Amino acid sequence: MSTEDLNKDNARTKQFSELDLQILRCMQTNGRISLEQLSSKLAVPKSTLYYRIGRLEEEGVIEGYYSKINPSKLGLDFKAVILIRAKFGPQFHKKVGEALAQLPGVSAIYFLFGEIDFFVIMRSRDRADFFSKMEKLYNMPEIERANSVIVAETIKEDPRIQI
Repeated sequence: MSTEDLNKDNARTKQFSELDLQILRCMQTNGRISLEQLSSKLAVPKSTLYYRIGRLEEEGVIEGYYSKINPSKLGLDFKAVILIRAKFGPQFHKKVGEALAQLPGVSAIYFLFGEIDFFVIMRSRDRADFFSKMEKLYNMPEIERANSVIVAETIKEDPRIQI
């Protein structure tokens, strides 16, 4: 990211009022909060909130609304972290990233700078399901090496950001 891009990001951050940040905090805690509840909590008219939320959605600050689902309740207890070295080439991070995203059970992919190229989080039903998914990964021609680590226990996992 260039200095110009960083300056643009800093300028974008400064454009958010305290009200915008309060709205984001409330919505991040409870994505189902109604305009009426939000209006009451923040002591702001619903019309103002409607406008502000619309603007935050339009600007891509609010990207979507999701339910937090317990993977264990769906039988997806087996969680692994996979560290991947890929074959280097033009735009390899996009090509490999898109290919990894197609694998079933992949919930997160991070492109890294360093000895490891990708950090992938994958959920499976059990070892057999995990092994089947890893076979697909190992057979990808773009993958040079993969090292998987099984998560024994999740201590903290929170997609919310501190605002």
